[in-house]
Amino acid sequence: MSEAALDPYAVLGVTHDVSDIELRRIYRELVKRYHPDHNGGSAESARRFAQIQEAYDAIAHHRTPSPQAAPPPRSTQPPQQPPRSSRAATGGPDIEDRIANLEREMAAMRQATRQRVEEPTPEQAQRRRPTQEELGYYTTDDSFTKIIDDAADELGERLRKSDAKRQFARRLSDLFGRED
Repeated sequence: MSEAALDPYAVLGVTHDVSDIELRRIYRELVKRYHPDHNGGSAESARRFAQIQEAYDAIAHHRTPSPQAAPPPRSTQPPQQPPRSSRAATGGPDIEDRIANLEREMAAMRQATRQRVEEPTPEQAQRRRPTQEELGYYTTDDSFTKIIDDAADELGERLRKSDAKRQFARRLSDLFGRED
């Protein structure tokens, strides 16, 4: 096995000083890209997906303190609250739930927007102008394709009617200066 496959940071393509938020974003992106359901169930994508899962678990386990670890020494001073932005970056369970809820809300909002755009109201359907294709107009691509197809058909017909071998031999003899 290669060195990159053993190092979970290399598997995910991140450095050791990556933030928790960035690590999670990259992990989610890789999981979406290599999920076997999105890749026709290929064995390679399943293998890569498993590597990504194991690498993320190893990094996440390494970053969270284990229950057996000794607690930090207690201070006589009252604990100071970190700024709000750094509390969010620590990624506690409350934050994970809030992020999941926000992601669900965003997905619902995107779905509602798609439905509004794709399904016009009856008033919008009546006011909608017909498309060029509905009116029977040809687009530029269709016209150009037709011209090329007609030219290819005509060239093929000319070649079929002519004695192509004889013309080819004559051209070769002209090129090399030999007589038949």
